[in-house]
Amino acid sequence: MSKTENKKLNINLSTLIRSNKFLLGFSIVAAFVLWLWVSIEKSPVIENTIVSVPVQIDLEESIPSQMGLRIFGNTNYTVDVTVSGKKFIVSSLTAEDIKVVAQTNYVDSAGNKTLTLKATNDSTKDFTIKSLSQNYISVYFDFYKEAEFALTTNIETTADKMVIDGCFLGDPILSKTTVKVNGPSTEINKITGVSANYVITETLGATTTVNPEIELVGATSGQLANTTVDVGESVITMTIPVLKEMMLPTSVSFRNAPAYYVTNPMGYAVYPSSVKVGVPVEQIDQIDSITVGTIDFSEIDAGNNSFNFTAESVTDYMIMDHDSNFRVNVIMNNCTSKTLTVPAANISIVKQNSAFYSQLTANESVKVRVIGPADILAGVTEKDIKAEIDLTDVELKDGVNNVNINFTVNSGNSSCWVFGEHSVTVTAQKA
Repeated sequence: MSKTENKKLNINLSTLIRSNKFLLGFSIVAAFVLWLWVSIEKSPVIENTIVSVPVQIDLEESIPSQMGLRIFGNTNYTVDVTVSGKKFIVSSLTAEDIKVVAQTNYVDSAGNKTLTLKATNDSTKDFTIKSLSQNYISVYFDFYKEAEFALTTNIETTADKMVIDGCFLGDPILSKTTVKVNGPSTEINKITGVSANYVITETLGATTTVNPEIELVGATSGQLANTTVDVGESVITMTIPVLKEMMLPTSVSFRNAPAYYVTNPMGYAVYPSSVKVGVPVEQIDQIDSITVGTIDFSEIDAGNNSFNFTAESVTDYMIMDHDSNFRVNVIMNNCTSKTLTVPAANISIVKQNSAFYSQLTANESVKVRVIGPADILAGVTEKDIKAEIDLTDVELKDGVNNVNINFTVNSGNSSCWVFGEHSVTVTAQKA
């Protein structure tokens, strides 16, 4: 560098040093650096309390988890942690800088257990844990249990009367008859039942559907605080029938009737011919008889037939006399019978079970007795009888299964049928 350049540099530095703006800026920077050094190196040691630090209860690979114990009830515990350190450090601490763990080493049975808390520095910052607002927490441990209970109904009222004059309350109908209850084993074992409760606040004039309150029976609500009732995907409803007493004629229905008898119902007699019934008030103009049972045509023989049904078999309406028994006489004096052998070629599987593929086991024929009017029956041959097997809802197993056959007689005016139940063997294989 030349002498001229050195001289210019000296002049510029001298000018800069004498500048008030430079001196002001330099003073501010120097003061900040000094303040920073004093804050770090000479900062006073203070104490500070970090509030609401979460308590961790880690059960993974712990003694209680290996024994099958779980925690029930409250799991969200927090404590206040007092720390000490340099002011510039502890004043900026948060709950994330501290780890508080509940010790589960000595939990070896069900019940409320006192767990010791241990706090540690969970950061790279330099501070010391001084104390906790509490050194212990009480945690409830127990074994998990599920149980299924039948639902019972309980109806009370605050109204002057439950139903309108001339009517009475029928047995409540629940949309779900059982519920599952899960929770700690000790508390589940106290439950003796589950009740669906409802309070009628206004006199009912028609059948009503309500949402009952589900109550666990057998212990106080406090004792059962940790249990859960699983009602499934939909809420439980209770239908409360409002019934009116009526005297109705009795009747029966028929299943699998030949085509002729569908359009030409045969005669029969029911004893007693009428019965006292509780009918929902909204249906009293829609019902003219009560069906006491269903008779399959395969149960009807030529000549006299007698069938018996009980009041319990009537599900659509309430029979007032629960001791009632019904006798049904079906007289087929215009019919006779003959025995035929249905060839294997006439037997077929018309519907498969989706979980299996099935086929007839052997070239198996079936001997049957056919019922019908004598003049029509005389012309019926084996070729007129078709045997079909529907496996849709049949419980099958791998291998050989006995399954029932459905018969139809296609001859004349279709007034003939096969009497009795018959089966063949099919071989099923999982699909």
